[in-house]
Amino acid sequence: MKIFITLVGLLTLWTASLNSGTTPHIWIPPISNPQIKLATATLTLPSEKLPNLQLVNPEELECMSKNIYFEAAIESTAGKLAVAQVTMNRVKSTHYPNTVCKVITQGLHHSNGFPVRDRCQFSWYCDGKHDEPFTRGSMWKESEKVARYVLSTPDLMDITDGATHYHADYISSPRWANPRRKTVEIDTHIFYNNKKGRKKT
Repeated sequence: MKIFITLVGLLTLWTASLNSGTTPHIWIPPISNPQIKLATATLTLPSEKLPNLQLVNPEELECMSKNIYFEAAIESTAGKLAVAQVTMNRVKSTHYPNTVCKVITQGLHHSNGFPVRDRCQFSWYCDGKHDEPFTRGSMWKESEKVARYVLSTPDLMDITDGATHYHADYISSPRWANPRRKTVEIDTHIFYNNKKGRKKT
């Protein structure tokens, strides 16, 4: 009987402690290492978005932006994209230089470094005119936007079907323009795939 009364008393005390509103605390030993204290104090999540990482080579971006601007500034987004993809198709080909800038500036040059007039791959580069936009306004920004998109998206679907050449539709077809290798017409440009080899990846 004494054991029973003792158990009832203990049970009553335990129940009262549950309803007392107190919250049990877990004891954590103090950290004596000052380096650990510092790390704990500064471990916070950033409150603002991190800046975008630079994924594109600035020099390549400048070259591609100029090529799009001077070749297709007044074209649609598809027209700008097509010019950029021809450039990239040449970079991937074993028959052309392996960088964007070298592809765009490929051609004969004078000893002073200036291109020989009308002896290059993209006419704006060797037409004897300046190679800087008059103003870097909306058309430049749109060209740069397309350039950045293409350079940062290596697996982008090619809307030119592998074209490495194109010419304006308002000029007579050049001697290299084989009708059987024509792939697509976009805005004022006609695109051709010369079926040249591609670099192995």
